[in-house]
Amino acid sequence: MSGLKVLVVIIWMLRECALCVLIYAGAASNKWEIKMPKKIDAISGLCVQIPCQFEIPDSFKQSLNNLVEGIWKKISAEGPNVLSSKMKVSLLKGNVTGNISDKNCTTVFYSFPDGYSETFFFRLQGPETLLYTFQQGINITVHKDVPPPILSPYVQVMEVLEGTRLTLTCSTVISCPSVQPQLQWNPQLGEKLTPALQEDEFGQTLLASSQMFNVTPLNDQLKISCSVLYYQGAKRPAETSITLRVLYAPRNTIALVSPSDPVSEGSMVVLSCHSDANPAVQRYEWYKDSGSGKLELQNQGQTLTLIAKSTVQGLYVCRVYNIHGTDRSRPVAVGINSCQCSIALYTICGLLTLFLILITAVGLVKYKSLLNRLEASESLRGPMTYATLHGTSDTVYNVIQTRASRSEDDYENRNLGKPHPK
Repeated sequence: MSGLKVLVVIIWMLRECALCVLIYAGAASNKWEIKMPKKIDAISGLCVQIPCQFEIPDSFKQSLNNLVEGIWKKISAEGPNVLSSKMKVSLLKGNVTGNISDKNCTTVFYSFPDGYSETFFFRLQGPETLLYTFQQGINITVHKDVPPPILSPYVQVMEVLEGTRLTLTCSTVISCPSVQPQLQWNPQLGEKLTPALQEDEFGQTLLASSQMFNVTPLNDQLKISCSVLYYQGAKRPAETSITLRVLYAPRNTIALVSPSDPVSEGSMVVLSCHSDANPAVQRYEWYKDSGSGKLELQNQGQTLTLIAKSTVQGLYVCRVYNIHGTDRSRPVAVGINSCQCSIALYTICGLLTLFLILITAVGLVKYKSLLNRLEASESLRGPMTYATLHGTSDTVYNVIQTRASRSEDDYENRNLGKPHPK
């Protein structure tokens, strides 16, 4: 083996040995560590459980036995003692439920008042040299109302695509194991999973409930809430909610034409397009059927304005787009009247009709005036003189003369029919 190869092997062996030393040093760490939450939000009138576990250096493990006392301090690591695992009387009511010899320091406190807030530190105090206060503390804050549950995933407005299988999970921390809350969904959608107890990374007990459902456009703007209820102590429920914004491609697209009836050449025709989409339609396109079934692009925009002429007559289709898809309307027809003189013809007919009405009205007025004069003349007493007739028209005079002649003839006929005296 050459000298260079030997050198490479030696360097590799030294590197491996260094890694082994680091691994061994890590396994035999001389650290004091405690595992518990940094903060707990408690409810007034209920107990508070602190999940707690600790690690000590290997050199002290032989001293960890049933004689070791677990002590809780407040304010700071050097603060006053408030609870002991060995003493029956303490400053605060509570109980160290964990086994200290198993490195379990779980503790339950009772009867914290509303508004109470304090930081606590755990200390090991045993015979010989096992005397140590862990530097990490835990803050306990007591609330009058129930803390709201946690929704996952959580955003105030959740955007989700139509057809998505959505799973929502609601959870709450059970700070007092002897009192079990309930979780309630509103509304209940799809499949609801049975509520289950879980543990977080710090050992806190969680109550979790999930529901799964397929998202549809009907769920758009739907508010979904989860409430946590405590029946003990008549606590008011607390809720957390989200609002769904369902995204979907355009649908129910329709095209409208105004006016809808056929129009004459030169008139204006407006086509408009409407569609249901979320997000809103981003592009509108208008196509005309060329007659062979092929659609030809005419313009873009939600409306299309046309000036009626023979070349614009036909079927039109609107196509719409957004980032999730496209849709098109059914064809609508733009029709042109074949008669170009219809308006002029209707205008002439209307004027003639109006003229005939005026002539008829004038004739009726004159006729009524003539009758009124005639009746006034007949109502006069005494013989009709020339002076009286002089003020009337020739027509009235002739009418009176005719009536007078008829009266004389009627008189003679009546007299001829009577027998004469002998």
